[in-house]
Amino acid sequence: MSSENLVTLDVKDGIGIITVNNPPVNALSPGVPEGITACFEKAHADPAVKAMVLIGAGRSFIAGADIRQFGKGRVRQAIGDSTTDKLDASTKPIVAAIHGYALGGGLETAMGCNYRIAVRSAKVGLPEVLIGILPGGGGTQRLPRLAGVQVALDMITSGRHVPADEAKSLGILDEVVDGDLLTAAIAMAKRIADIRPLPHISSNNARVTGIDPKIFDAQRKSIARRARNQKAPYNCILAVEASTTHPFLQGLARERELFAELENADEARGLRYAFFGEREAKNVPGIPANAPVQAINAAAVIGAGTMGG
Repeated sequence: MSSENLVTLDVKDGIGIITVNNPPVNALSPGVPEGITACFEKAHADPAVKAMVLIGAGRSFIAGADIRQFGKGRVRQAIGDSTTDKLDASTKPIVAAIHGYALGGGLETAMGCNYRIAVRSAKVGLPEVLIGILPGGGGTQRLPRLAGVQVALDMITSGRHVPADEAKSLGILDEVVDGDLLTAAIAMAKRIADIRPLPHISSNNARVTGIDPKIFDAQRKSIARRARNQKAPYNCILAVEASTTHPFLQGLARERELFAELENADEARGLRYAFFGEREAKNVPGIPANAPVQAINAAAVIGAGTMGG
């Protein structure tokens, strides 16, 4: 599917509606970031468009990167030139409208927008640590600037999915709604269309200034108790720490260095294998997805020697 079909732009009452349509979960597969960029640039250049809404079709906003692309020598964009960075530099307001999940690259994309609105059932997170890597699309630099360093450390090193109401209380979301998401997002875009200056997370340095380095030492001690022999959580801490010691673009460069250390390491390759293995196990040939779960009443070990005896 071409990027033109994966991402579309419609203009309604002065609002450019950018829709990602990459079933089943709108992953950032090849063509999706390019499609978002193309639609954004078209809307940004159109004088009839006063503000934009970025939304996902189907059951989710953007559920993250395409994990199949990790470890394949992907060509990375120049520092500061990603789709998220382009959104962040917009001179027209952009509202990210979130339902389902905004995970990993999905939340990173949403943080490139000026405002974020979600339905109450939505969840957000940066779960990359669970597959042995770290958020590599600016998440370790933007989340501390948006929600504070401690929140960023907790979310990024745990990988947990945060419910919408909690995300709003943490400052990650601006609004949580119960009605139709697109209608609410368009209304929000119209309200903020003429508000200036626009909030740009990349320049919000107040949240990452004057941070006591002891906060990072405490997080390392916490990690040592629950993530022995894992490198990814420690690199996550180093990346977040860089947000407090480096200007934004230099922080992005440091994030990329730390990501590169992890992407092809045994830890990440093994966790990716397990990730796909768990999903394959749910699709046993000849057994329908709605088959009733059978109780396990007995187990046996078959084999001999060290592994089976």
